[in-house]
Amino acid sequence: MIELLALAVLAVTPPGGPAAGAVAPAAPAMIVVATARGESAVPVATHQGHPALSAARLAEVLPLSAVVNDGWAVVGFADQPFRFLLGAPVLLHHNRILPLVGGAYLERDTLYVPLQWLAEHVPRLFHEGYRYDPLAGRFEEARLATVMTGAVAVAVDPAAARPPSDLARRNGFRMQHQVVLDPGHGGVDNGNPGRYLASGVKEKHVTLAIGRLLEAELERRGVDVIMTRTRDTLIDLSDRARMCHHNCDLFVSIHVNSLRPRRGYEQVNGVETYFLGEALTAEARRVADMENEALRYETGGGDQMDGALEFIFKDLHTNEFLRESALLAESVQRATAAVHPGEDRGVAQNRFVVLATATRPAILLEVGFATNRRDGAYLSSTEGQRAIARAAADGIEAYLKRYEGKVLTGTGQ
Repeated sequence: MIELLALAVLAVTPPGGPAAGAVAPAAPAMIVVATARGESAVPVATHQGHPALSAARLAEVLPLSAVVNDGWAVVGFADQPFRFLLGAPVLLHHNRILPLVGGAYLERDTLYVPLQWLAEHVPRLFHEGYRYDPLAGRFEEARLATVMTGAVAVAVDPAAARPPSDLARRNGFRMQHQVVLDPGHGGVDNGNPGRYLASGVKEKHVTLAIGRLLEAELERRGVDVIMTRTRDTLIDLSDRARMCHHNCDLFVSIHVNSLRPRRGYEQVNGVETYFLGEALTAEARRVADMENEALRYETGGGDQMDGALEFIFKDLHTNEFLRESALLAESVQRATAAVHPGEDRGVAQNRFVVLATATRPAILLEVGFATNRRDGAYLSSTEGQRAIARAAADGIEAYLKRYEGKVLTGTGQ
């Protein structure tokens, strides 16, 4: 394979230099990588005469992985593999040979990938998800901001520009955070009937109670909170996640699970957390169908939402929302499962309409089953609601602090 690629390199390298037909991008001292989670400055290296970026540094802020073996570097970006023969001014993608001004290389055991790859090939392949402004030296998620048209100074991380309040600082935060909480259902939409909830209590009551308690927990720790609803009112599913914008970091929707009567259905119990994606199991599809039934209370066609979902699913696979939502879901699930009397049902992806309009990491938390006697009693009790709220706040706090470590010091995992 190496011999074949060497011949290909000669074929695409005209006299006068490596890949002379390719156009080298400008070589700023650093580029800004801007995503929904903030902005980070990534230094540009020129060890071998062409601009290159540390793959390890990029992996901290983008959905990127890299493996070096036997003279090759395989760089994964949003699940797409790119193969670099170290030192050669080409890359392989889906058996296509693409010329570069300069190739990937190792410098003191650190892999560097060409800026040209990130600036030209990635935006071309993921045109709905990413773009690069060569004048500003800015690589960003599409739809995040208008592309700059003139040279500017390196941008400051907007999150870092929001210093923590005294309360947030006392609770160990180094940045000020904002979370949107979404108590599911409301108004004419009762949610599930709550077979084993207390008399007269419906899903919409439990989600609002836990939402208000979680709001208080987060605010006590210095986190700003916006509620999609604070009383018994109906909010369209597609409008809820849109409330998380500008300074918002996360969107968390709260629901109560239930099952239709079938053999053994009353024995099913526990807590589970979802983030947006295709439902991979029959159980996930069932939960999505149940929660998406709220569309029947709304005006505006479901067909339009189906189209929006298809677009967002495609876009999600080309940016880091999916990865960050998964990390948030894991953190919240771990914390809530530790206090819940039922089963730890884990984290899964699902096709929830309420998450489809999110432009930040977003999850849906199913706090238990109203069709299980023990879960129902737990969720109806003030003690149970408080325990779930405290645990969810712990999970959110842990995620936010891990994110701070990642963007501020590069030590977050």
